[in-house]
Amino acid sequence: MAFPILAYPDDARLVPGQHPGWNRADGACLIEASSDVEAVLTWLKEYRSQPRTLDVYRKEAERFLLWASQRRGKTLSDLTRDDVLDYDRFMESPDRDWCGPTRPRTHPDWKPFAYWPSKTGAAAKGGLSVGSRQQAKTILSNLYNYLVQAGYLRHNPFALKRGRTKGIKTIHEDRILEHEALEFLMRWLNDWPTETERDVQHAERARWLISLYYYSAARLREVTRATMGEIRLIRGQWWWKVLGKGEKQGDVPVNKALLEALKRYRQHLGLAELPSPSDTTPLVCSLYRKKHDPGYSAMSAAGIHKCMKDIMQRAADDASLAGHDTVAAQLRRASTHWLRHSSASHQLDA
Repeated sequence: MAFPILAYPDDARLVPGQHPGWNRADGACLIEASSDVEAVLTWLKEYRSQPRTLDVYRKEAERFLLWASQRRGKTLSDLTRDDVLDYDRFMESPDRDWCGPTRPRTHPDWKPFAYWPSKTGAAAKGGLSVGSRQQAKTILSNLYNYLVQAGYLRHNPFALKRGRTKGIKTIHEDRILEHEALEFLMRWLNDWPTETERDVQHAERARWLISLYYYSAARLREVTRATMGEIRLIRGQWWWKVLGKGEKQGDVPVNKALLEALKRYRQHLGLAELPSPSDTTPLVCSLYRKKHDPGYSAMSAAGIHKCMKDIMQRAADDASLAGHDTVAAQLRRASTHWLRHSSASHQLDA
């Protein structure tokens, strides 16, 4: 199955034939949109100054529009509460032809949901966790509220909710690696096979990625656009100058464990032990070097996410073989954001 692409704001491309027609509520409309796609793109423009938020919101809106069009044959104004409940079930267990390896959105084999190959070659489940589905519904409710306020739609089917339950407050607690799981992961990284030069490259990058995300509690995008020169010694303390959410500048302390991990990674890359302020080496480097280019290129957000999921999957497989079923279950679900949550939680525990 081929999936059309929902364009970014300011991109002239739109989905051919997707939701044609005028679907607004009666009366004046505050946005200039003649289709659902145009209405969604207007909503996305509100987040152009927040690249990470824009990416997440675009992804959820794109999935939902594709599902509404291809599975329901409906526009945004046609969807009911029953459709919303069905979409939640679909996100939990999407059809196999809606799932595939992570690829750029412009790739002909791009799929709305990602799955990650296991060590045995079997495809893992491509559905979303409880927390991810809740986040998706919150984002889509935000979209509907915006379009209702704009006069484009009359109702928000996501606004109808059952009463609060205790489970809602514990969603993020499910995204934390317990100490036992983290300790297993660290030991497992030290035993990574290093029979070939490629094995060594993967092992060193894996150690650095886990250390970086856990000890800094960084967000995925904060890492992808950072350079090593942004880690600086200031009055006897090492700091990482981070361009964070909302394009805000912040300083993250670099503790001893993270500094030692940085030294090891730089030594593996053939660089000086510590960076200078002028060092433009990406914080995480791709293993693929361009021809006639002696420098390093940065890993993309999608590349890091895929790499982290592969690390966690391989570690989970070995944990399962060793009889650590609880650890394996946590590792299979873990991601970069889990390490961020775990870092904060473990600091509080300490």
